[in-house]
Amino acid sequence: MSINPDLSLVVLQLLPFFTVMAGLHFILFKPMLAYLAARKAATVGERSAAEALKEKAALKLQQWDAALHRAHLEVADYRAHKRAEAHAVHAKEVARSRAEAERLVADEVAVLQGEAELAREQVGRMARQLAGDMAAGALGRPISTQAEA
Repeated sequence: MSINPDLSLVVLQLLPFFTVMAGLHFILFKPMLAYLAARKAATVGERSAAEALKEKAALKLQQWDAALHRAHLEVADYRAHKRAEAHAVHAKEVARSRAEAERLVADEVAVLQGEAELAREQVGRMARQLAGDMAAGALGRPISTQAEA
């Protein structure tokens, strides 16, 4: 028995093997490799398209955030302006009301001073008359005053 291979037998066995491999290459391997390449291109392409859309959405979100920030600033500005206007109107109304109140108080003080002076005169007259009556009652005779003369 010999360990050396027979070359004709090896060639005869390789011939159907390579024939089957060539057929499988055109029938099975080539379409499968094309399908896998197309699938990879589609997934990679879709991923890159998704990344592009994601970047576009991020840019749009930044634009919206900037617009929202500007709107917030405008609203704050408007609110501050309206608050200042309302404060000015309030201050004007308070000043007008205070002036009116001070005028009314001054008028009432003048009236009260006049009434106090009149009351002082009346109390003084009544006190002099009462003093004269008491003195006349104590002396038992009428007292003449210079005011009566």
